[in-house]
Amino acid sequence: MSPPVLDVRGLVVAAGGRRVVDGLDLRLAAGEVTALVGRSGSGKSLTARALAGLPPEGVRAAGSAVLDTGDGRPRDLLALPEPELRRLRGRRIGYVLQEAGASLNPTVTVGVHLRETLRAHGTPRSGWRARAVDALRRAGLPAPEELLAARPFELSGGQAQRVAIALACVLDPPLLIADEVTSALDPVAQARVLDLLRARAGAGGAVLVITHDLAVAGRWADRVAVLDGGRIAEEGPAAAVLARPRHPFTAALVRASGIGGSR
Repeated sequence: MSPPVLDVRGLVVAAGGRRVVDGLDLRLAAGEVTALVGRSGSGKSLTARALAGLPPEGVRAAGSAVLDTGDGRPRDLLALPEPELRRLRGRRIGYVLQEAGASLNPTVTVGVHLRETLRAHGTPRSGWRARAVDALRRAGLPAPEELLAARPFELSGGQAQRVAIALACVLDPPLLIADEVTSALDPVAQARVLDLLRARAGAGGAVLVITHDLAVAGRWADRVAVLDGGRIAEEGPAAAVLARPRHPFTAALVRASGIGGSR
C-alpha cells in the first residue's frame, strides 16, 4: 500500500484562545478526492489554511502533517520554517482560496500571475508561456493565449475561479487543497470547476475539497470526512457515508441536505 500524499495526525488549530480544531486525523491518498464537510464555523477553512502554511494572523497550529515530497524525505508541514514552506507551495502543494479575487492581483494580467509562479520555481524564461497556456487550457478556459492578456476584473466569476485553479495547478503539485471554491458560483460554473478537481485526482493527485455542501461531496468526492467538534466524527467512502451514516451528526447533515442515500 502506497503511503498517503498527506498524513495529518492530531491537528490542533487555536484561534482567540479556543481550540477550533482539536485533534483532527486525516489521510489523503493519490488519485482520490476527499471532501472535508462540516457546518459553517466548524474549522474547515482553518484546517485548509493551516495545512498550506497560511493560517490567519493570531491562529496557531500544532500536531503533524507529513507530506510525501517525492524525494524520499517526507516533511512535516507544521514544523517547517516559512522559506521551506514557500518552496513547497506551488510545486508540491496547490491551494485555491474560496474567492478567486483573494488570490488574484487585479492590477496585473493572468499571464503575469502564471509567469511569476513558474519563474519562482525555476521555469526558464523561454518556457513559461507554453506551460501557462497549457494550464489555462487544462482548466477548461477557451482561447487561453488571449486570456493571458486579461486582468482578473475582466473575467466572470467562473472564469476567475478556473484561472485560480490553473495557477494552483500550473506546476502539477501532487496535493491540491480547494477551499469552498464553488460557493459563489452558479450551478453550471460550479460543475465545471468541480470537474477540474475530479480530473486532478484522475491524473494521480490527491485533492482535498473543503465544503459545507453534502451534494458536492456526494457527487464529486471519493471519500468524505465529517468535521464536528473539532474532530473527524466519521470518515469513509462517500457513497457509504452518505447512504448509511453511522454518526448522529452525519445523519443530521444528510437529513438536512435532503439528498438521502443518493450519490
